[in-house]
Amino acid sequence: MSAFYRYLFTSALLSQRYLPPTLIFLAAMAVGTTSDNGPLQSSYAFCVLAMLVCTTWLTVAIVNHEDPTQRTITLVMIGSSLRVLAITVAVVVTWCLPLLVIGLAYPIVTGKHDLHAADLAVGAVAQLGAAMIGIAIGLLCSRLVIPRVGISMLTAAAAILLVLLVRWISPIRPIMTVLSNERTAATNAVPLTLLAALSLALLVAATFATRGLSDRKD
Repeated sequence: MSAFYRYLFTSALLSQRYLPPTLIFLAAMAVGTTSDNGPLQSSYAFCVLAMLVCTTWLTVAIVNHEDPTQRTITLVMIGSSLRVLAITVAVVVTWCLPLLVIGLAYPIVTGKHDLHAADLAVGAVAQLGAAMIGIAIGLLCSRLVIPRVGISMLTAAAAILLVLLVRWISPIRPIMTVLSNERTAATNAVPLTLLAALSLALLVAATFATRGLSDRKD
């Protein structure tokens, strides 16, 4: 499994499929948080939105990196489609970590905020929650579930809009609401941690659902 992780990570790196979503993330940071003088947690609410879009796109790109023939060979070598999906998710999470650091640091560097360690902690938890929801959407909108790329991307865009507009369909809206409520980071820590745990549960459910649907097609 470690060998497949290194292979997939290196393959994604050389293919440069990570560049478009990464550039979108950086552009969103520049537009949405540069010279912001408001509460730091409010800036992180915008980072949550950028992380959601970026990780959805990144997940679809990395999952679709292997064509059906390569995927069949990989499944034979690894012996379990669930393990393949788990490693793929691990690769996406690895790519998300530098984005998380940028999302935490950029508003501080370019704006004027009162910096507290607790703000960084809740910002990290919130962005991790958004990343997990983005990965979940990406898995369910990948070639493993939706074979046609055009329909896949439209479905992903519709799913992002849905989780943003409908309050209780995912933790994203509640996460952004908590970050924007102007309460202290210590007060927001518990609800954000619970929402991140819910995001993790949804990611696990999406992984198993993707595995079941892809196995049925295979």
